[in-house]
Amino acid sequence: MIDKDLVQLFLETNEWQKFECKRAAIQPAKLLETVVAFANADGGFLVIGLEDPKKAEDEKRLIGISEYTDNVSEFLKLINKELDPPFRHYKTFEIEIINTQKKDDKLVVVKIEKSNDIHSLKRGDTFIRRGNQNVKMTAEEIIRFKYEKGTIKFESESSKINTLEEIDKKLLIEYKRDTESKSKDDWQFLKDNGLAVKIGHGYELTNAGVLIFSKNPSVLLGRKVGLKISHYYGTKPSYSGTPNFVRRPFSIEGPLMHQIETAIEYFRSVAKSAPPKLHGAGFQSSLLIPEWAFQEAITNAVIHRNYFIQNDIQIRLFDDRIEIESPGTYPGHITPNNIRTERFSRNPIILRTLNRFSIAPNLDIGEGVDRIFKVMQENNLYEPLYYPQSFRPNSVLLILLNLQKINYWDTVNKYLEEHYRITNNEARKITGVKDTLKMTRLLKSWVDKGLLEQHGMKKSSYYSKTGREIVQGLFSMGDENKT
Repeated sequence: MIDKDLVQLFLETNEWQKFECKRAAIQPAKLLETVVAFANADGGFLVIGLEDPKKAEDEKRLIGISEYTDNVSEFLKLINKELDPPFRHYKTFEIEIINTQKKDDKLVVVKIEKSNDIHSLKRGDTFIRRGNQNVKMTAEEIIRFKYEKGTIKFESESSKINTLEEIDKKLLIEYKRDTESKSKDDWQFLKDNGLAVKIGHGYELTNAGVLIFSKNPSVLLGRKVGLKISHYYGTKPSYSGTPNFVRRPFSIEGPLMHQIETAIEYFRSVAKSAPPKLHGAGFQSSLLIPEWAFQEAITNAVIHRNYFIQNDIQIRLFDDRIEIESPGTYPGHITPNNIRTERFSRNPIILRTLNRFSIAPNLDIGEGVDRIFKVMQENNLYEPLYYPQSFRPNSVLLILLNLQKINYWDTVNKYLEEHYRITNNEARKITGVKDTLKMTRLLKSWVDKGLLEQHGMKKSSYYSKTGREIVQGLFSMGDENKT
């Protein structure tokens, strides 16, 4: 993008979860609050020299940094000095503008990455971004958020359980065999693998030990740590009259491996009983989602969910999709934008232990999510939808669409990966569709599926990928200017 396009994009974007604009006259300390808030949440962009959209319109907002360049310089110095722990995952770049005085000027853009840590100002305040506000966190919220980020490991804490009576001995024997362990002392073996801790002269299971090996972790830990499956006829729940359940919603409890295996078995039963539909010259199952994609999605949810939150993983099956919603937001620096390429484990012990079973449901080679995308693509299905935190504040929602792609989707999707938005006219140009109404119907169908969002009305409307209110391409800009 050239500068004028970026400026126009900024002028059209309201302040929200990942975007804020400030005049250069603001106190540098206030700008630091936004850096901390973005770093602690999902990252974002801070544009300095741009007036608040509530106070001016269009080009009248282009004040520029010449209004108070010393403030900007001081702010950039303070980022490296006044945050605890130190924060280095940001970049800056400048955009040339003509300011409201008709003079050459600049905007300074600060790109703040989501951090693995919880950052505070050295004066003691900790902020998080919620909507378009920087919100000061309480001590209790900070503790809860540390579990969310993964800086405090719930899985490593003692469960206070000092007996192996409720352990699935057969599963433990299987694990010891698979890891070729020669240890005869079960407690010592569990401790050596991060699944127990030594307390005084005895041992206690860690929460991970209970989750992986106990007969019923939900009972022993006194919290919801299982799976809940709800299977519906149609494409949405019915809240009036007779519920449209294929079967009554049910919970899956027990060791984590059992939870994963039982969920996969249910998927197989659904696939086996799904009525065939005519497709092309032949028939195929009406459940198009590959078992492997479902298995990987469920395994990821079980491994990476936040077990500090007392809730089950929700699996909802509809005719046109499967929804998997796991407690806790994206861990560490993971976001929907980088989930295919980045790695961060909130529960590394659970990840490691499940991977060491000979029938491991996970490969632990860092390709799981990316392979879900590839398998769905190979089967001509729409890409998986990971919803952003702004849509689901306290959970990770993944949707696997049980729908064959419309031919034009790949072209539109590729365009949106490189640009922020697309209009009906632009979509017709890149797809070759000449009929405006036909393209409108196509775009609306993608909105209905959750693939796109519509912005504006009628002739001025445009579309963006769900949850991407800021052009994704900006996240690769300014790399050469890393501060």
